[in-house]
Amino acid sequence: MMVQPLAAETITGFLGRLATANALTPRDLRLHVTDLAGMSPSHPNLERAAAWAERLGGLRPGHFADDARRNAMYVRCQHYAWQPTLCKRCGYMQAARTACRRCAKGEQTSVQSRGGAVCNRHRRWHFDGADIDLTRLPEFAHAERCLSGTLWKRGVGLTTGELQLSASLIRCWAVDERLEGRIVDRMGVIGIDSLDADSVFLAAYPEIVRLTTILTDLSFASHLLSPRFSLAEQVWALEAAVITVMHGSTNPRLHQVAEQIVARGKMAVETAFGMRQNANNKRPATLEKALIASSQRHRSCLLRHLSTVRLQIVPYEAGIAVPRSRVLDRRRPLPDLVVAET
Repeated sequence: MMVQPLAAETITGFLGRLATANALTPRDLRLHVTDLAGMSPSHPNLERAAAWAERLGGLRPGHFADDARRNAMYVRCQHYAWQPTLCKRCGYMQAARTACRRCAKGEQTSVQSRGGAVCNRHRRWHFDGADIDLTRLPEFAHAERCLSGTLWKRGVGLTTGELQLSASLIRCWAVDERLEGRIVDRMGVIGIDSLDADSVFLAAYPEIVRLTTILTDLSFASHLLSPRFSLAEQVWALEAAVITVMHGSTNPRLHQVAEQIVARGKMAVETAFGMRQNANNKRPATLEKALIASSQRHRSCLLRHLSTVRLQIVPYEAGIAVPRSRVLDRRRPLPDLVVAET
C-alpha cells in the first residue's frame, strides 16, 4: 500500500508511515532500506536513501530533491553577493520538526517544510510533538503567514536565532511585569500558568514573530548596530521595540539584556570593519561577507540583516582574516550567545 508524502517530509518519517501502512514495523523497513542502500546498520542515515525511498513508495525519481529545493532556506552566500537568495548550491532545509497530526492522518512523522510551528490548514500548534487547537486564536495564523512569507525571505527560520532572540527579550521583559490583556487570555485558553523559558515560544508566538519582523528590518537593524549612534540611543530603540509589541513599559531586566545584545552586536560590527581578505592580504574584505563572518564568530544574528548602505563606515584598520567563502557557506546559523546566557 502506498502513502502520500507530506510537503518536505523527511525520508525517515515517510518510510515510517510507509511501514505502518504495510503492516511492518519501522525497524523492519529501516533495516531493509539500509541493506539495499549499502549503509552501515549501526548508524544508518536514511536521509541519504532518497532513491530507494522513492522506489519503495512509488514516487517519481527526484521527488525528495525537488521537495528540498522548493522548501530550501534563503541563504547569504558568495554566489549572490551575500544577499538573501534561494541558492541552488548553498541552500539547505531547516531542521526537522514534528508534522501536524491531522495532515499526517494521526501518524507521527517529521517535516522540513517552509514555515514554523503552526499548521494554518488545521489551526494546530504542532511544534516539538505538541498538538494544540488554535481555532480561537487567529493571531497565530497571521504570525505563521508572516514567518513563512516576509521572514522566510529574510532567511529567518525556527532555528536561525532571530526568533530565539525575540523570545528571550520578551521573557526578560515579563520577569518584572504583571502580565495582562490578550496574552493572559491566550495563556488561559492554551493552559499555561507562567511565561517561562519553556512556555514563552507557545504563549507569545505572535508577539515573537512581530518583534522579529521589526528587528530584522534593514533600517531598524542598521540603526541598532551602526557606529553612527550612541549605545544609549540604540538600547532605547531596542527596548522601545519590545514594549511597543508587548504594550507595556521598560524595566531594569529588559534594559540589561538589551544593552548586552546591542553591545555585543556593535563589537561584532567593529570586527567586521577590520576584517581583511585573507591571512596573506591586508586589503579589506567585502563588507557584506565580513558581516556574515563576524555574525558567526560573535554569535550575533542581527548582523545578517544589516544594510551596508546605511552603515557608517569607520576607518579601516587591518584585523583578523575573513574565513574562506566555502567555510562560511557550510556553517549554519546559531542562536545568539546572549540568548544562551539568559
